[in-house]
Amino acid sequence: MKKIMLGFYLLLCTSLASAAVIDFDDLSGNPFDAIADGYQGFNWTTLGSSSNSEFPGSGYEAGVVSGSNAAFNFFASDVSISLASEGSFDFIGAFFTAAWFGGYFHEISFEGWLDGVLVYSLDSAIALANDSPTWIQLDWSGIDQLNIYSNLAGWDQWVMDDFTVTVNAASVPESSGLVLMLMGLIGMSLLRRRV
Repeated sequence: MKKIMLGFYLLLCTSLASAAVIDFDDLSGNPFDAIADGYQGFNWTTLGSSSNSEFPGSGYEAGVVSGSNAAFNFFASDVSISLASEGSFDFIGAFFTAAWFGGYFHEISFEGWLDGVLVYSLDSAIALANDSPTWIQLDWSGIDQLNIYSNLAGWDQWVMDDFTVTVNAASVPESSGLVLMLMGLIGMSLLRRRV
């Protein structure tokens, strides 16, 4: 019975922490529409979505990795992505592409924050191409806000697809249904010992 209880506990923990890939394909793809706060459990500051058919031959087209849409930074602004509820998340990574051709380098850098305290920061910016996406994997755990900065604010638009995270639930009291189920399993194990 101990093995069954342990297996149940491990299964429960595994189901609460699984990676999610946000591909933005359920959005309109209209580049004038901002991504709404609360979308996929996050607040998205200065981000919109664009279809790969909106600007053919650009990084907007090349930057779509899966489906037909990707996110981009409005007006080449710096971006903040924060958890819309209590808890934290692990930023695994995402694909990034420079949106336009240009005579300068497209570079971005990242910061990870938890409760207003800087937890992670890159030592140097990462260069982006405009003809193919670059997978940037940071594996930052336990943050509630991710900031993405452009090298040349106002000039560096970039495209992001397959934003991959694991959301860590806040430590809140267990739901009554789960408590009742656990109590039932404990009661069954006590009854089994008596028999």
